[in-house]
Amino acid sequence: MNSKYILFLVGLCLLCGLHLSAHQPGNSSLSLRLLDGGVLEGEYHVADVDFESINLMLEDQFRYAMTSSGTREFDANADGVRALAFLELLQAGQPVMFATALPQRVETDGNLHTMIPFKAILPSEDPLEIRLRNFFRFDPQHRVVINLDQDGDQKVGLMTQDNPSWTVSLEEPGALHQFVVFTWEGVFHIWIGIDHILFLIALLLPSVLRFQDNKWIPVSNFHDAFINVLKIVTAFTIAHSITLSLAALHIISLPSRFVESVIAVSVVLAALNNLYPLVSKRAWMVAFGFGLIHGFGFANVLADLALSTNTLAIALLSFNVGVEMGQLAIVAVVFPVIFFLRDHRIYQPLKLRAGSTVIAAIALGWMVDRIFGLEMMPF
Repeated sequence: MNSKYILFLVGLCLLCGLHLSAHQPGNSSLSLRLLDGGVLEGEYHVADVDFESINLMLEDQFRYAMTSSGTREFDANADGVRALAFLELLQAGQPVMFATALPQRVETDGNLHTMIPFKAILPSEDPLEIRLRNFFRFDPQHRVVINLDQDGDQKVGLMTQDNPSWTVSLEEPGALHQFVVFTWEGVFHIWIGIDHILFLIALLLPSVLRFQDNKWIPVSNFHDAFINVLKIVTAFTIAHSITLSLAALHIISLPSRFVESVIAVSVVLAALNNLYPLVSKRAWMVAFGFGLIHGFGFANVLADLALSTNTLAIALLSFNVGVEMGQLAIVAVVFPVIFFLRDHRIYQPLKLRAGSTVIAAIALGWMVDRIFGLEMMPF
């Protein structure tokens, strides 16, 4: 298919996607406030599509929570009980009882979703442990971000299938702890972001080649390949750092669905450029241009946490450091392999062409899925 028609199709899909509401499935949040007297107020925020899935998957837990003595006190008529049947609060290994209220419809950034309030009285100042019991069966990729506000200071955490619990000290938070938490979150985000990884790989595949006489040929030495990779990684880093900062500081905001759709488009175009080279000598420009939109994707993680100004400064720096560490780890694995194979007879037909075709096909599926909200892609 002629590349001009491909670009036209991509642009048309994006224009259609601009009219769709923004929603990023797979995330929910726990917002906690510790008040005087050990009063803990909490809110569980969840998108409607995930709220329905949670209710269906946790029928057994709901019945267990309602019939187990001493576990917690529930209002049996409250619809919110079922959705919070997975939540456990503990201090010193002992359950802390909490009460839920009716779910409420709230609006954030123009999007309606479900919020379930709850309240507990903490019996001591021991560290608080939050557990999610059998929660990630409905979506192994789901993430729950936690924000604990304690006298104006904020402590944040993340729960996933691999880490379904979070323990927080109720003492004053330390900057070093926050730095470590957000650095790891940055590393984790790039490693689970398959779209970011495939975009980077699509740019790296031709970095050990040069386009001459309408064909790709291997570079002659390590220096040339290394400089190509250095330009790509540096351009991508600078670009996404700019938009990550602008978005996290609320200077520029874009709908998440639009951002995720354009990220998918960037992967498609980067892969197609390997098959039909339009930009063959300045791949770093492609990395920079689309890196700007990838930065908005990274910023969604920090935006979900609603951090205070003081915490945001640490989070922004350490999260960006984590993203770069994760990115460099990927480059450190991929680059030596493709450099070693660059002049092998299988590299161009199998690694470059077939690999780019597979990447483009996957990204095209993401693009359609995200623009039209089909949720058909398994990852």
